[in-house]
Amino acid sequence: MGTSAPTHSVPWVVRYFKRKVTLACGENVWQRGYHDQIIRTDADYLRVWDYMDTNPAKWREDCYYTGTEA
Repeated sequence: MGTSAPTHSVPWVVRYFKRKVTLACGENVWQRGYHDQIIRTDADYLRVWDYMDTNPAKWREDCYYTGTEA
């Protein structure tokens, strides 16, 4: 018995989702690119989780921070 391959690639799904959200919002709300990763181990998961959890607190240190954001 064979296995079936996914019908769409990750980039296709991301592109579709971004297009639908943009149409619903009436304007582009996305950055140009994205960085995807495959999480293979518990250590990978914890590293990515920690990054997503702590990253917003680092915004004021970012070179793109202007101080005018709400």
